[in-house]
Amino acid sequence: KMNNIIGIKRIVELLNAEKERILEAKKKQLAYWRWEKKDSPPVIAYFDLTPEQEEIPSSNLKEAFYSSEMMLFNQIRNVFSALNSYSDVVPSIRANMGVGVVLSLFGGAQIVFEDKMPWPKEHFSKERLSNFSVDDIQIRGDFELGLSHMSFFKEVLGDAIPVYCMDHQGPFDLAHLLFGDQIFIEIFDDPDFVHHLLNLCVEVSVKAIEIMKEISGEGLGECFHSNMLYGNNMGIRICEDTSALLGPEQIAEFVIPYTTKLARHFGGGWVHYCGRNDNLTKQICALPEIKGINFGIIPGKEYDHEFEKDMESCLNSKTIYVGAWIPYPNETAKEFVKRMHFWAKQGCIIPVMPNSKEKYGMNSREMVDYFRELG
Repeated sequence: KMNNIIGIKRIVELLNAEKERILEAKKKQLAYWRWEKKDSPPVIAYFDLTPEQEEIPSSNLKEAFYSSEMMLFNQIRNVFSALNSYSDVVPSIRANMGVGVVLSLFGGAQIVFEDKMPWPKEHFSKERLSNFSVDDIQIRGDFELGLSHMSFFKEVLGDAIPVYCMDHQGPFDLAHLLFGDQIFIEIFDDPDFVHHLLNLCVEVSVKAIEIMKEISGEGLGECFHSNMLYGNNMGIRICEDTSALLGPEQIAEFVIPYTTKLARHFGGGWVHYCGRNDNLTKQICALPEIKGINFGIIPGKEYDHEFEKDMESCLNSKTIYVGAWIPYPNETAKEFVKRMHFWAKQGCIIPVMPNSKEKYGMNSREMVDYFRELG
């Protein structure tokens, strides 16, 4: 099987050859996440694979879901894409098991697809969730499978590349996945139940994350994530995609206390959500426990966020934005890089450069070089 393709042994050799460069990137990011060093700020990018790296097999999402080896190969292709950019990226891999993987601790399951991420099969009844406690969780199903992938990664790669946590969402997102859209009615009809559910989600998340970190060897208060970042003043990423659908009062009551509690347990965290909810951003960024934020780019809505306004609020609240922005229409690649660099120098963004020479006139490596030229 491994005759004509690049084998795991060769992958480990290639990764070990990059150790020093990865260490430098880690140091640079660590200082930046602590607001210590702003000269030559970190910049992140991804680049094309070499012909040798292209020999690493890839598979569809369903095949990888059930195979530790294929999951590893898919993830490692992304790692080489990161390393080939010669940026300040800190590469990492994970068992990519979908947003509902933690549901299996409750006895839930996901539908697994070839061409898109898994999705929960069904929701739990109010009665079941009302009577459920953290002592009832069992390691089984997709979560158990994901842990076996993580163990396999550690076994074959050693410490050549960090392994990070499977997707555990955030308390309100997890509650929504467990209970379904009915949660939006219950926050008005039965807020006590929703508070019970959110406390349960925090407790289960803590347990799940601690189990995952034990296997990966990642410290409680350190965070490798997204084949991109590393910080040691925060231990987790928290997703607030469902929270973005709520109004200011609901965010204050049903999101902030639980997000704070979960982040605090791991020495801080950073937050991702898709869409735009300025009130959510404001309330999240005001939390000392939250060190960073990222907005997902939704196709067709790339310009929904007001970049300067978001950077101002990140700077004022000492929250670091980490992630990609898209050049404005008619903005040159150099103008775009200058715009990213201006805010990076102030300490509030670790930008990710796009890689499309065809579209922007510069590839990601050229953008990284220019970013560094700017100092």
